[in-house]
Amino acid sequence: MYNVLNVSKSGLKAMQYNMDATADDIANINTNGYKSKKTSFQELINNDEINAGSKCAIGKINFKPGNLIESPFDYHMAISGEGFFGVIDENNNLMLTRNGSFHMNGNYTITDDNGYPLVAEYYTPIEEWGDNINISANGEITDEKSDEMILGKVILFKPQNLDSLVSLGEGRYLPSGNVELLDSMENDEVFGDINQHFLEASNVDIIESLADMISTQRAYSLNAKAIQTTDDIMGLINDIKR
Repeated sequence: MYNVLNVSKSGLKAMQYNMDATADDIANINTNGYKSKKTSFQELINNDEINAGSKCAIGKINFKPGNLIESPFDYHMAISGEGFFGVIDENNNLMLTRNGSFHMNGNYTITDDNGYPLVAEYYTPIEEWGDNINISANGEITDEKSDEMILGKVILFKPQNLDSLVSLGEGRYLPSGNVELLDSMENDEVFGDINQHFLEASNVDIIESLADMISTQRAYSLNAKAIQTTDDIMGLINDIKR
């Protein structure tokens, strides 16, 4: 009986974890560059190799590109390819993202909506740039008054193994120190093209996510019912013993 309770308890935990992952995907359906998560279930075995329940974990992140949405802003960018933008956090760590919603702040720094600076090479101080900024497919930045002189270059990154990326939430990822990280300063071709005046939408499939949420709720209810039934049976057994 106690084994049945433990099996059902682990099932509740697994279903709750899967529900949290699905809810996170649905909550980020409008987050630019967000990538949906894929969960996987594992069977738990005790020392006697008897089923002891189940466990749910994030199997992998789905890095399938999202649709491109047109934007009027000069520093909004989307990547057609496998590259990532780089941003720097408050501890000077490099984070990777597909969210190209950047803007120029009052300190003449190109940042994302959270204030993290974009990783780029600057050949001319930003405060000397003119209006009507152009960003080419390979990341080269020019403006009308510079007479096509390159002012800077947006750098893209790509880890050798996408599964090595650690999700930090909100579509940002921490690259692993054990996996080689390539950048577009040496080779533009393997990273894809930058599309100025576009943003990449989330790749969450809302229909699939809602269907997964419904099936998870039903599985959760079945595990809860199994616990209730087991508890009732144990109560009857205790009454008989008395």
